[in-house]
Amino acid sequence: MKREKQKDSFQITIDASAYTSLIEGAACFGKNDGRDCWRYSSQQFESGKIYGLVSEYEQGCMYLSYLLGGKIDFGDLKMSWNGNCIQRKDLECISWNLEPACEPYRKSIVKKAVNAAIRKHKLDTTFAEIQERFCLTPEREDQRLFQLSGERWRASAALGFAKNKRIFYAPYNPSVFYYQMCQSALLKSLRELTDSGALVLLPAGSDNFLKHIADECIYLDFDRHYEIEALRQRYQQYFGRGDWIR
Repeated sequence: MKREKQKDSFQITIDASAYTSLIEGAACFGKNDGRDCWRYSSQQFESGKIYGLVSEYEQGCMYLSYLLGGKIDFGDLKMSWNGNCIQRKDLECISWNLEPACEPYRKSIVKKAVNAAIRKHKLDTTFAEIQERFCLTPEREDQRLFQLSGERWRASAALGFAKNKRIFYAPYNPSVFYYQMCQSALLKSLRELTDSGALVLLPAGSDNFLKHIADECIYLDFDRHYEIEALRQRYQQYFGRGDWIR
């Protein structure tokens, strides 16, 4: 099987130093994906890697994933690609959501869409080769992306690959989701992406599983201070049960 030359490597840098008063960003992703907040911090990402983005639910991992996917305005964040300033639209053009459920391409028929992308981008490959590399079953090649279950992300990755996308991002999912998807060969597809020079972002609530498959995990939780004694006193005052809080 012939392999195309790996695309040029890249590095994305997020500089949050310009934020002095506003320290946290919030974004809504629609009725299906909810919202997320991220406490701004400078970060750096390299192509050819899988990154696990780890935080509690709605505490930043999905925000950062979608920020790099070009779905969120930068605000005062400064972002660069190999040292050159980039805008949201630049990322939007080269990014691809592994979860097609809420994307315009969710109704794409797998084989038809991949073949169209191969022709458009003049790739030196065939659908059969991509099908093998991304573990796509022949029985499902004429189905639409949103109709697939365990194969859905592999098919989406294959289509994004054929469209020459460089960043593959995803919504928040629990560790068990990634574990189950990897049992059906998701990691093989993700490694096809990174081997071609792409960047993959996987948001989750813990590193329990991601630490076994990601090249690097980025931990977004910060040390939030809780006024436990004040809360205990309040419960004691109003309900006589300060002992509920330990």
